[in-house]
Amino acid sequence: MAPPGSSRLRFFALVARTVVVGAVTAMLVAGGLGAVSAPAAARAQPATLTWRSCAGAAAECARLTVPLDDTNPADVRTIDLALTRVPARDPDRRIGSLLVNPGGPGAPGADFASGIASILPDDVQDRFDIVGWDPRGTGASAGIDCTDDLDPLYALDWDPDTDAERVALEDANRAFVAECVASAGDLLSFISSDRTARDMDRIRAALGDEQLSYVGFSYGTYLGAQYAAQFPDRVRALVLDGAVDPALDATAVQVEQAEAFERSLELFLDDCAKRTACAFHRGPGAGTAYDELRARLDDEGIPAGDDRRLNGTLFDTGIAQILYDGKASWPALDAALAAAAEGDGSELLSYADLYTDRADDGTYGDVQDSFLAIGCADGPPLGGIEGLRAIEAKAKAKAPRLGPSIVNNSMACAFWPFEAPAPRPLHAPDADPILVLGTRNDPATPLAWAKGLTEQLGSATLLTVGGAHHTAFASGNACVDLVVQRYLVDLRTPRDGKRC
Repeated sequence: MAPPGSSRLRFFALVARTVVVGAVTAMLVAGGLGAVSAPAAARAQPATLTWRSCAGAAAECARLTVPLDDTNPADVRTIDLALTRVPARDPDRRIGSLLVNPGGPGAPGADFASGIASILPDDVQDRFDIVGWDPRGTGASAGIDCTDDLDPLYALDWDPDTDAERVALEDANRAFVAECVASAGDLLSFISSDRTARDMDRIRAALGDEQLSYVGFSYGTYLGAQYAAQFPDRVRALVLDGAVDPALDATAVQVEQAEAFERSLELFLDDCAKRTACAFHRGPGAGTAYDELRARLDDEGIPAGDDRRLNGTLFDTGIAQILYDGKASWPALDAALAAAAEGDGSELLSYADLYTDRADDGTYGDVQDSFLAIGCADGPPLGGIEGLRAIEAKAKAKAPRLGPSIVNNSMACAFWPFEAPAPRPLHAPDADPILVLGTRNDPATPLAWAKGLTEQLGSATLLTVGGAHHTAFASGNACVDLVVQRYLVDLRTPRDGKRC
């Protein structure tokens, strides 16, 4: 469920492993620029960072001032980026800094550093400062804030089957875009990912590292690929996990992502239908029961506590949220569907709220605003509302259960006031070796995308991982963690065709 190619919040998925059940993450932005030379501003004298204690005993925070528009030397406006660092546990053997990004777009990443540091392999924790940052347009780095109330938008049918429903959905997205322009119009043209990649180089320089070591999840792989294309000589080690293919157009990205989510759902339903222990199992089969429940929600919704109702749109959103964690999340999906079938939509609604960044008091954080603003800026272009409608039809034919909601989650981009760039491959043949990770049945970033990015970069090796979850590193797979640790610490890339 993402803009033209996006990737939802890997940050929440990692926190979920230690705090709550469930996951969210990153669906990505596939598009943007090909190899370009770095603007002069990106090569200026590096700034210095002043670190202070924050966010827990081990973490430190800092701010880095960067140009708002580094392509125009006459523009003196700046923004501050928020950074968090967890120092290496063994300073005497420290290699340098490891920059990390949780995905998104739109996910703030400063707190992500302190969240992920404790679950990284020991040798990585010992030998790297773990550094996260809020990319421009997110969190405390000039975050985009369009509206605090998205309830009216999610109350609409994102799989419209009447003209009235379609008009209502399109009008609501036009209104959302107008709110974004009114509240953040001065920023919207300066938050694209190619600019964020240049911010990454400023962060590298401010940290005092000659080359960049980086781990990016989902959409974070697009940032890493952008960095490699712009600064190939400054790559030390890039881990791109749950990769995006920047060469794909909007139709390919949306339809292939919809198919991947649908396949992940079908894996669960097929398993549920075979097991009487599955609480959602029904006489006519789990698939039939699922379709009947979804149709019921489309017609009338069901109670979900606190005077709220679970409608079809929030149902689809909650399902997608749970599917990010693959087979490990099937018991949670089973329980949530069984409860909904009995008339209680509160569990699925809680997952939808996690996805949309909705608080218990009904207010929304800025994640969805930043998600759309960055995704729409990056592209690839949808072709206006007519183009989006055509993509929706193709997605519905390939993925009838989830396709329309996934595509229409990016409807705002059809009305965006700035033209998105056409998709182009990103090349970095002269960079030091890069490691790309692709999971066989990833619901958000199909394995084919990891293969595509690996081929385009020209300096990358692909590690293929079994499973149906989104991303693979630091998620309990000892084989993956060992390969990545050896690569980050010793710069040892796995052999071609390596699988975990």
